[in-house]
Amino acid sequence: MAWSAVFPSGDGDSKSSAFVVGDGRHVITVALSGAKTEAGKLISDERLLPAEVILDPVSRLVVFRLSGPPGRAIPMMSESILPPGSPVKSADGIEGKSSGWVKQVEGKILPLSLLKIDYPAKVPLPGTPLMNAAGNVVAVAHQPIGAKSGYAIPVEVVRRVLEDVQRGGHVSRGWIGLYLRPDAKSPQVTRVQEGSPSALAGVKTGDVLLQVGPRSLTEYADAVNAFFFLRPGVATPVRLKRGNEELTLSLTPVERRVD
Repeated sequence: MAWSAVFPSGDGDSKSSAFVVGDGRHVITVALSGAKTEAGKLISDERLLPAEVILDPVSRLVVFRLSGPPGRAIPMMSESILPPGSPVKSADGIEGKSSGWVKQVEGKILPLSLLKIDYPAKVPLPGTPLMNAAGNVVAVAHQPIGAKSGYAIPVEVVRRVLEDVQRGGHVSRGWIGLYLRPDAKSPQVTRVQEGSPSALAGVKTGDVLLQVGPRSLTEYADAVNAFFFLRPGVATPVRLKRGNEELTLSLTPVERRVD
């Protein structure tokens, strides 16, 4: 069964591929910037299906929540373990290889790290699931960046967004109330908001973040990416350096809903 999505935009309708995940009642796709996601339509085998549309504005992932019978879900890996040169393949046979992680574009730090995928021929549509040799989704095609290259969203981002939608019907962010220096070589804290989870946990101005949850940090962009995965109400270990001392603190983010 073929799934796709159509979004109105200023240049006419834009089409994305789509795929079923989880319990079979949620369909994942990507809406590029400029698309009117609230007017998105989900199509399966040329049939328009009734579904609620939920957008994550950071990743541009869209979740369609089906109101009819469930579809057949594609299995997903827990994370994208794709060293440079790792092969991926779409269901319709488009092959590609990972060429590494992208943290910034034209000097601008991305709100989450993306994968760059190179293709020998055409670039797949946004929303196309990219799978490993075992047929498990490891990434989702995002924006093309040339005739034979494109960005892809790692599967752990899909899981993060999907879990929010399944649990509460919307996407939320975990806020901890600390601020970093974007121009510093290391993710150094410049301010801690009074009363925030970071303040309550004991984070101080001048601390250098080394790890947030399972993600190690070496630069500001790593911290931005790690913050995307913070879950409201879920205690997260944060390892940091204060002077010559290393400390591990536990922070519990609070919710910031994304609408």
